[in-house]
Amino acid sequence: MTLFIKGRRVQGNRTMLALLARLFDNLGTVISYTDLCLLIGHKSANSAATHVLRQYTAWLRGVLIANKAPYVITVARDVGYGLCKRGGEPRLTGSATLPELGRNLQRVRTAAGLTQTALAKRSGIHRSYVSALESGQRNPTAVTLQRLAEVLGVTPTAFFL
Repeated sequence: MTLFIKGRRVQGNRTMLALLARLFDNLGTVISYTDLCLLIGHKSANSAATHVLRQYTAWLRGVLIANKAPYVITVARDVGYGLCKRGGEPRLTGSATLPELGRNLQRVRTAAGLTQTALAKRSGIHRSYVSALESGQRNPTAVTLQRLAEVLGVTPTAFFL
């Protein structure tokens, strides 16, 4: 059995690859410890078997990280493991369009007496990104809006009003 993640061949023994394949086949679903222990050759989900299973999932986690795969291993305590597609940072949606949000950001920034460069430095965001936000060309994440709001001394909702 050969598996690929993001075009890279995954190295591992037959059992490791079978575990990876089962998790991918059931993406977004938790598979019970019992089923996974059977897959790796154990008759029950006793403590020794779940210990081995933890070792395999630790290997799998390393493979996912090494290949920069957009997946994470989830643990459902006392139930089993699952593989989920990782989402991006949540984005705020409100009544303001991107150009309105940008104008509001610029209004709050200038009221605070800051330049784009100063705001960028204080918030840890690149100046060109601040410029793109203010011109309505970029859609900020909730985390980005929170960082900007903290520097400007407002709540993130100020960018939507």
